[in-house]
Amino acid sequence: MPAFDIEVSSPVSAGFTGGLGGPHIGTHSPPAKWYIEYGMDLGATENSQVRAAFDAHVTVFHPHDPSTDTPKIYGAQLFMRSPNDMMGGFYTHLKDVPPGIGVGTTVSRGDVLGSVLGFGGTTPHLHMAMTEILGGAPAPDDQYRGVDTMYDFFVSTAASDAATSVQFLQDGSPPVVGGGGGGGDGQAVVHLGTLRGIQQGLALLGYDPGVADGIDGPNTQAAVSAFQSDQGLTPTGQCTGDTLIALADRLAEAGHRTDGV
Repeated sequence: MPAFDIEVSSPVSAGFTGGLGGPHIGTHSPPAKWYIEYGMDLGATENSQVRAAFDAHVTVFHPHDPSTDTPKIYGAQLFMRSPNDMMGGFYTHLKDVPPGIGVGTTVSRGDVLGSVLGFGGTTPHLHMAMTEILGGAPAPDDQYRGVDTMYDFFVSTAASDAATSVQFLQDGSPPVVGGGGGGGDGQAVVHLGTLRGIQQGLALLGYDPGVADGIDGPNTQAAVSAFQSDQGLTPTGQCTGDTLIALADRLAEAGHRTDGV
């Protein structure tokens, strides 16, 4: 399936208090459904408005029933998918969901989905998750690929309502934040000036650095070493100098735009 771009913005801007943990952290641990494992807890003051982070249509809606709230599962739940059914989102710990929202409802990026519900001694927050659906929905569970990289994006852009283009590549590799920019030709821009961008670039070329999290861990070093060996370079595990230039060259040959080199 061809790659596609979606405009994404922060679901909680006014009232944001900080990131409380992203995918694979704490209770967001496998084995679990994608909407738990890839959960992003975005701290926000109670009653802060929650807005749709991208254009979508609602597929599942569980209204808030206070009698069923527990310390882990509380508030309304909304599942939705992008217009092309290739990306899904999940929002929970909500209250005051507008009466017009239900299964089949179309929402636009920035539309109000409700407000943040506080519960007991839990720090008020929105729990959100995103997943790429390879080939589009409906699809088997193994075609749902949780999106890790958006947590840092939401934390760093929470003060803004501005949209950023995110490109989903439909090949199992991480999405590229800013994927539609850099000249307006629709090509992905891989930012090689950051470790996360290097990880994304390696994944685009078929190497496996693990989660594109900006952490120089053993998976990333192994992927860099494998790339260096294939390029006839000394396998040091560090993507600098000639290795970075070679990575940019191979990405360009594969049709991807890069910057930061």
